[in-house]
Amino acid sequence: MAQAIHSEYSTPADELRKLLFAAEYQVPRLKGSGAQVVDFLLSLDSIADLWPQVEAAGADLRPEAGRWETLEALVHKQGPIIVREMGAVGGFEAARARYHPDGQAEWWWQLDREVQQNRMARIRKSALTLLIVVIIGAVALFVINKVMPTDPLYQASLSKQMAGQRFIEEGKDYGKAIQAFQEATALTPDDAEPWLWLGVTQKKIGDAEAAEKSFARARSIVGKDLELYIQRAMVLSGIGLQDDARADLDAALKLDPEEPRAWLYLANVQELQGQLGQAIKSLELASELSEKRDQPQLTAISRYRLAILYQQFQGESLRPPTPTPTPRA
Repeated sequence: MAQAIHSEYSTPADELRKLLFAAEYQVPRLKGSGAQVVDFLLSLDSIADLWPQVEAAGADLRPEAGRWETLEALVHKQGPIIVREMGAVGGFEAARARYHPDGQAEWWWQLDREVQQNRMARIRKSALTLLIVVIIGAVALFVINKVMPTDPLYQASLSKQMAGQRFIEEGKDYGKAIQAFQEATALTPDDAEPWLWLGVTQKKIGDAEAAEKSFARARSIVGKDLELYIQRAMVLSGIGLQDDARADLDAALKLDPEEPRAWLYLANVQELQGQLGQAIKSLELASELSEKRDQPQLTAISRYRLAILYQQFQGESLRPPTPTPTPRA
């Protein structure tokens, strides 16, 4: 009898480990779980409540700390699934009001907001990348139509460049993109833009030697390091190499701290990297400096982007504070 009583006794540490094991088992099985998803979130609450008690009692939770961190990462990853399941049982807003009316819910009760923020961030990133590509294409098209409207070689070159950009944007097929850009450079060897697209794509796949040759050819065409940095930064950002784009723009601004194009493109990079406050300051400078240099189109673009970022920045500042992290060993 004494042995039976002993085997049924459960300490808070035992309970914590049982809850952790059960949550680990359940997290990959949340899809289609329906109302059980609420039980899962409540079990996470129980773990968070028990943790400091067990720690205060002197238990060594280092092994469990690693498991808990992994579990949290899985919950973040499963966020969209959890949000969908919660939607079928009334949604997160109603669940927060029922289980945490004091507003002190842990972060997993805010997953709907996290998923929405991540979705908007992806949309903004895709839109910005597409905008950069469209701007580059529009500038090239303007040059062809206004400056060289009858030159079939430039029209064919632009077609190849746009095809290469589509290979990157739609399928990440860098091999086909490089082939298209090479064909464009063959058609218009004295045009820097296809050389820049070729070089940046070569850089993207790790062919540094070929990229440097393409960049050197572009540099010989544009004639100035400043122009090379600015034009290459646009392409680098368009292909997703934001750190490299920022390095080029920093170099450009060292050569000319009042170059409005550099500040405008830097703002795009900063926004893609989530630095809205810095992006706003860069756009304000772009607007001020382009107006000073009598570049009305650049001023209009800068002010339009500013209006959008002001709204985004206000939305960021109005978000609820990040919940207090769960105690960990």
